[in-house]
Amino acid sequence: GETRASTGPESEGGSYFRVADALDLWDGRDVFAEEEDGGDDNDARGLERTAGTTSDAGGDGDEANGDGGATTPSRRSTVRARTVTEEYATDSFENLLFSICRFREITGSYPRKISMVSFSFKRLRFETLHAEALRWPLDRFDYVGVDPPASTGFDLEESSKGERNNSLQPFREDPYGCHTEILQRKRRERNPFARKAPYELTCPEMRDLLLWCGPELIPEGNVPWSKM
Repeated sequence: GETRASTGPESEGGSYFRVADALDLWDGRDVFAEEEDGGDDNDARGLERTAGTTSDAGGDGDEANGDGGATTPSRRSTVRARTVTEEYATDSFENLLFSICRFREITGSYPRKISMVSFSFKRLRFETLHAEALRWPLDRFDYVGVDPPASTGFDLEESSKGERNNSLQPFREDPYGCHTEILQRKRRERNPFARKAPYELTCPEMRDLLLWCGPELIPEGNVPWSKM
């Protein structure tokens, strides 16, 4: 979502999309490995090539590049062509919930399998709390944990401690994030423009789930993928 007032109406998803364009990340380039090897002379040129462009993620679709229209490797990527962003989520539960609806908006059907890529310390939160709250079958949920190298300053032990205190415990008590003050406060702070997700209209089959607050789990028959 558009989570920071200081950056204006810029969604996190849109900003990540533009970073991927700027660094030519779509086809698997490992920026962290290049930094450990002393960097890549193409970094600055990649940023220069895409400076001032507008991506498909929340922009006006203008594909013009700063070098007079030459297409970068990123813009030829089939991965990029198949990538869309979700613009309303304010926490990890909404990331998963809203992405399912976004998939339906684009494809006309609900996914049969979900692959989630995030930090390794968030695995337990997604697999045992969020997927369960959504009644999503674990045999159709694949979590891929990826962590930055220690050279970036990332501390897995400290991050795991924060995860237990600030996310796991609150979501255990409040699976849908409706009642606990710490989760409600995060949602308010990460929605500075008071935007409302449209998914009750675009995914009517998910309406019960989108409005469900618990703390008891929603009945399995109330989610559309229970019939898949």
